[in-house]
Amino acid sequence: MARVLIIDDDVTLRQVLTKHLERAGHDVRQAARGDEGIRAYQRRAADVVIVDILMPGQGGLQTIDQLRRAAPAVKIVAMSGATRAGSLDVAGHATALGADHFLSKPFEAAELVTLVATLLGPTEGQAP
Repeated sequence: MARVLIIDDDVTLRQVLTKHLERAGHDVRQAARGDEGIRAYQRRAADVVIVDILMPGQGGLQTIDQLRRAAPAVKIVAMSGATRAGSLDVAGHATALGADHFLSKPFEAAELVTLVATLLGPTEGQAP
């Protein structure tokens, strides 16, 4: 079982992803904004952080940068429904800042569960 933190302003998406990840045996926490996610991570570190890129307040790119500096070993999955924001390549910038993987919304929750297991490796990612 791994500790997973989901940071996304979409409450419905957070709940759906939480349900699927918990079924896979993970301990999941949620945050609605980037700054709230950073505080949640500081209170209790996670093995995997799933971060939406476009959120009100502190966005995902700044959140990824802060997480990567504070916790170089944490696995980070960036996600967004937009591949570009103006001239910015969202996926490329997220990975340049330290995201381990980028998911384009919409995606199947099962895809995220499989990705989390892959990022954690063969023993940590398996449900008990």
